[in-house]
Amino acid sequence: MFRLFIVVSLLICVGLIGNVAAQDAAQKTKDLVAALDKTKYKKKEKKNVSVEVFVDVKNEAVVKVDLTEYSGRYETEGYQLLLTVGKDGKVTGSGYDSFANSDKPTSFQLKDGRVDGALLTGTKVYDNGMEAALEAVFVNRTSRTGTNPNSINESSTKFGVGFIQNDSAGSPGNSGWTNRVFLDRR
Repeated sequence: MFRLFIVVSLLICVGLIGNVAAQDAAQKTKDLVAALDKTKYKKKEKKNVSVEVFVDVKNEAVVKVDLTEYSGRYETEGYQLLLTVGKDGKVTGSGYDSFANSDKPTSFQLKDGRVDGALLTGTKVYDNGMEAALEAVFVNRTSRTGTNPNSINESSTKFGVGFIQNDSAGSPGNSGWTNRVFLDRR
């Protein structure tokens, strides 16, 4: 009877630990998606001339049943990420990043890569030996621009991967900047 109690207790503990880890990944995904969103409205008036600019960027996490569908090339100007994702969620990859105080991109290899839901985690190991944690999310990104929220001129939705880059990742001379980065799937 005591052995049965111990076995049941261990199974419950393992189940709870797995549930907490899943909640942690879900919360990180939600937080990162929210951090990638952006809304900006500016209106300037000088004499009899008025200029309005509206930009709205919303992201929605994309969870795929077949994790291998995340494999591919993601890029935007100054950034690239090449990913190979296994059915078990393990990720290998490479790419390059741009930094504010550098005139050319810095290459990296992805180490200990993993996909959990829509969350991509791993460590970027740069050519100069520096390492930086990667927390990114696979999203559908909808970008709307116009003169104001009621007058939208352009709207587009793209699938890709987004992350927040800061100056501490492989960048000499920290200047305290952060950058929202979205890489389109190509």
